[in-house]
Amino acid sequence: MKNKWKILIVDDDLSISRSYQKYLGSEGYTVFTADDGRSGFMMIEKERPDLVLLDINMPVKTGLELLEDLNRVFEKKDMPLIIMLTAYGDLDAAIKAMSLGAYEFLTKPVPLEKLRSTVECALETLTLKERVAYFIEPDSTPFKDTIIGRDPLMVDIYKTIGTLKGNKATVLVTGESGTGKEMVAKAIHENTVPGEPFIAINCAAIPENLIESELMGYVKGAFTGATANHDGKFELVKGGTLVLDEISEMPYDFQTKLLRVIQERDFYPIGASDKKRFNGRIVALTNKNLKELAENGKFREDLFYRLNVISISVPPLRNHMNDLEMLILHFIKKANFTQNTAIQSITKEAVDYLRSHTWPGNIRELENTILHASVKAKDKILTRDSFSSFLVPEKKDQSSAGTRQNTVDDLVMPEKLMPLRDVEKNYIEFVLRQTNWHKGKTAELLGITRPTLDKRIEEFGLHKDV
Repeated sequence: MKNKWKILIVDDDLSISRSYQKYLGSEGYTVFTADDGRSGFMMIEKERPDLVLLDINMPVKTGLELLEDLNRVFEKKDMPLIIMLTAYGDLDAAIKAMSLGAYEFLTKPVPLEKLRSTVECALETLTLKERVAYFIEPDSTPFKDTIIGRDPLMVDIYKTIGTLKGNKATVLVTGESGTGKEMVAKAIHENTVPGEPFIAINCAAIPENLIESELMGYVKGAFTGATANHDGKFELVKGGTLVLDEISEMPYDFQTKLLRVIQERDFYPIGASDKKRFNGRIVALTNKNLKELAENGKFREDLFYRLNVISISVPPLRNHMNDLEMLILHFIKKANFTQNTAIQSITKEAVDYLRSHTWPGNIRELENTILHASVKAKDKILTRDSFSSFLVPEKKDQSSAGTRQNTVDDLVMPEKLMPLRDVEKNYIEFVLRQTNWHKGKTAELLGITRPTLDKRIEEFGLHKDV
């Protein structure tokens, strides 16, 4: 493998230059020499070496002058690695060389073993760079966390958010745990009323007997312990956004009162005789099927329809894996900003390794994985090894992907024989669910036109689950 690397030695001391050339040549490298900075520059342009051993003190053009020329002429990605050599322990020269991008600074005479190990380490850096899939450019601006993705499923979400400006319609955001429903709620807020309050509560985390006082507030003396007036979230949100996370866990008895607030846009704090106006937007989040819960009497059906004025379904990560690279870069930047890590790049092998995972925990799992690897990284490059120690490869026949394949097998080759029409219906419904009911993508996967798909959906009486 070594013979693929080209090394240039630029030094006016011919005895040292030839000694290093002979030694590195015996190690399997292709080695050239030049005896001054000017001829060294010409050799670099001609041979494009991977690594340059560059003496500082030379006639015609010094090593530092040559390094300055290289920085002016070459882009950073095209620059060879530079190891500076000097017979003098010159601190100022060392500082300047490193500031100009030198990889290392060695004092001559360099022991051959030291030379070999330094060259190997430098070229190992190049090996990693060759494998790098993405570079993370330094950015001094504050990091902004937001929803990420260019997949058509994500673009549909952006379009829906764009229609919300200028109204206070209630929004129901559904999706599996970890898909980013909270980020969708924040995006709705920032694109509609960014100057107003954003308040989020988790309905499952508030005791049932406190949910009313938390949302509606109370007046002094309303109950034992009410020693002062307390403003509820309906009032505090003003004209902003009130996020009700895990709305399916809201106490059934309180659901009637929430329904009235949504319908009438006003409410009574506990113990109050005067109404207060609710002027915010409610965004409800859930990872459960509210329609199914309502049909089973576990959630108020009338409240479900009031919440479901605008519906946004956030897809699981496995359904928009073409966004994976973008998400990886986003979370590396987030780790650099929030945890003061310094990751500069990630290799192709690492990206492929992450792509092989099915991400049952969705985007939240991916974010935690990137954060963990970034904090633990010993270098500025994330490699496959950065993840393999804690992210275990999944066995496809046991994973959710395997389960999904079995489901496809059951659909096209069912144990019990059935009419072809039923097989077609089941398979179309299956693909619709996999694409989160994205009809354009479904039609493309099925190899049919969009009008044909619409006709089949109507013919088979297929309906999207909420």
